[in-house]
Amino acid sequence: MAGQPLLRLSQLARFWEVNPRTIMTWIRAGRLAAIRSPGNHFRVRVADVRAFCEREGRPVPPFVAPPTRRVVTAGVAARALRLTGLVVDACAGPYDALLAAARDGASLLVLPATAAHFDTTAALAALRRHRPTASLPVLVVGAPTVARAAALERAGATHVLPRACRPDAVVRAVRELLPLE
Repeated sequence: MAGQPLLRLSQLARFWEVNPRTIMTWIRAGRLAAIRSPGNHFRVRVADVRAFCEREGRPVPPFVAPPTRRVVTAGVAARALRLTGLVVDACAGPYDALLAAARDGASLLVLPATAAHFDTTAALAALRRHRPTASLPVLVVGAPTVARAAALERAGATHVLPRACRPDAVVRAVRELLPLE
């Protein structure tokens, strides 16, 4: 793919604290995909290094890691989301979560479908009108009825989960909305 950063074997060897010949062995064995540069040197694509690290259980070098994805939540499933390795900003309430998402640039906003003194439908409509948050994915958790879920989706929710959902359902929904890069 044109324009994709390429890494030298020596960069990877320094990070993993192995000899560059070890990296060359992995390439020849087909464990790590690589290409040849015009100078006939091996280079490794960033995406191939990420896939290798995931498959082999190796630490991902910081110069290869994707940008940090930040989830802002109004306390909904915050503990379960932290276990996924995402940066989770658990706010005291839905108003704080809205402000944090708009102010600091979140990757995903998780809101409750119902909260005291908070109109989720109006909040979603306001988010969609505000240019910086117009395309922000929003997961709404705890819709009491199918009709309420449909109304929340019409107002701008990306995904709505029912009231009787477990924390692992929230984690699955977050992974669908924020796929691995």
